[in-house]
Amino acid sequence: MPQSNILNDKAILNKLREVSFFRMFSDNDEIIGKIAEICNKKFFKKGTVLIREGDYGDELFIILKGEIEIIKKTLQNDEYTVTTLNADMGGISVGELALIDNDQRSATVYAVTDCECLVINRDNFIKFGDENPEIGLKITREIAGQLSSKLRKANSDVITLFSALVEEFSTDE
Repeated sequence: MPQSNILNDKAILNKLREVSFFRMFSDNDEIIGKIAEICNKKFFKKGTVLIREGDYGDELFIILKGEIEIIKKTLQNDEYTVTTLNADMGGISVGELALIDNDQRSATVYAVTDCECLVINRDNFIKFGDENPEIGLKITREIAGQLSSKLRKANSDVITLFSALVEEFSTDE
C-alpha cells in the first residue's frame, strides 16, 4: 500500500500533475489525490538498475529526484545510451507499458545519481481503473495515444532507414 505521507506532500502531488498522462487532471486535487494513493515512494542508489531490458516488469516509475539513463542493446549486444533524463525536466516517467501489458522491458533504465521515485504497479493501476472507470479509461487512452505516436515515429524511422539503404545499394551498382 502507498505511504500516507505522499498524500500530504505538495511537491509529490505537483510532480504527478506534470506527468503527461495525468496532466488532464492537473486542476483536480481529488483525482490527483486518488492517483497518489496508488503510488509508493522508492529510493534507488546511484548505479542501481530500475528496469532491465528483456526482464518482465509490472511497474511505472515517476522520477521525483535524480537522473536516469535509458540504455538499449544492439543486435550485437552492444549497449548505447538512448537518452539521459533528469527529474528537474518535469513529469519524467518510464515503464508505462508495464501498466498495460505483461511483456518484456524494451530498455534498461539505471540511476545515474541517487534517485527518488514514485512507483505504480500494474495490479494497483488495474484496481484503480476498476474502481474509477472514467478516470482509468482517460489515463489508459492517454498512454495508448502516446504509445501510438511512438509507434508511428518508429515506423517512419524504419521507412527512412530502408529508403536510405535502398538508395545506398542502388548507387553502388
